[in-house]
Amino acid sequence: MTNNYKVTPPQQVVSEETANPTNENQPFEERLEEGLRDDNMHRALERFAPSWRASRRDVFAFEEADYGSDYSFEHMRATLRKAKDYAIEHQAELIAQFKAQAEAAGAIIYEARTAEDANRYIYELCQRKGIDLVVKSKTMVSEETELNHYLGARGIKAVETDLGEWVAQLAHERPSHMVMPIIHKTRQQVGAVLTEALGREISRENVAEQVAVIRVEHRKSFLNAGMGISGANALIAESGTVMMLTNEGNGRLVTSLPPVHVVMAGYDKLIGTFAEAMTQLCLLARSATAQQITSYTTFITGPATPGKEVHIVLVDNGRSEMRADPHFKEALRCIRCAACANICPS
Repeated sequence: MTNNYKVTPPQQVVSEETANPTNENQPFEERLEEGLRDDNMHRALERFAPSWRASRRDVFAFEEADYGSDYSFEHMRATLRKAKDYAIEHQAELIAQFKAQAEAAGAIIYEARTAEDANRYIYELCQRKGIDLVVKSKTMVSEETELNHYLGARGIKAVETDLGEWVAQLAHERPSHMVMPIIHKTRQQVGAVLTEALGREISRENVAEQVAVIRVEHRKSFLNAGMGISGANALIAESGTVMMLTNEGNGRLVTSLPPVHVVMAGYDKLIGTFAEAMTQLCLLARSATAQQITSYTTFITGPATPGKEVHIVLVDNGRSEMRADPHFKEALRCIRCAACANICPS
């Protein structure tokens, strides 16, 4: 399937092939000491943490006061815990149900035992389709498998399109937070990163200008990419549906514009029903960003248009071992809201 729109691809995006993040190669103790000495990081986090906790508390209190105890944090947490525990105990059954429904809708399912297996499948798919540019919307599983580096080393450029993730990529860093990947950076630092990457002066103070610049640069990638890669917040077994929550429009561009869409998700994203997914949606938005609902809640069941391909890569990579460990399997309940990271300083 040929993309009829051609724009000069962005030249500033640095692939992992030529610039593996420098801080990844440092011992943890050295990175820790650098972080402790970074006054900008301290100020950025000090501005964020107190307001986040208050906002999260208020949104749950508001919901409970208006809609009753079914919308209390305690009730929703207990409901979701029960659903996730069921999914953990009945994983094989839900995998089979999800695969049957997703394949019936036209999706292609691949089960990857390891990170290498998942990365290789995506690389070989790129090879078969002649794809050398991939756009991504936040998928933490690809961070886990180090997909960007894997593709970059083989001549395929992977461009992060979440605003914060892209800034982190340009700065040769890993995301520092699951929901807000550059929460540790000030606007002045973001402006400096963009100025260096683009080779022209970008404001260090005007956030609106920074966002506008990023929007223009990303359009070039969206219109030229042969593949879009996204994550999933839930895989709904009863319908074979991928649920994805984002606060930026890039997620829908990544999943709809390129002719090939790949979903990377761990088995821990499986959940039984739409009703259970709605409980997760309520908890995730309120816990992650103190919103009643995210800006974009997207449900994908098979290809949206004729000729488009949807591949769903189900990643194990140690999750089966976690599931078999009675002391560790509860970690598979995690919905990646990152509330724990904001409360716990370590």
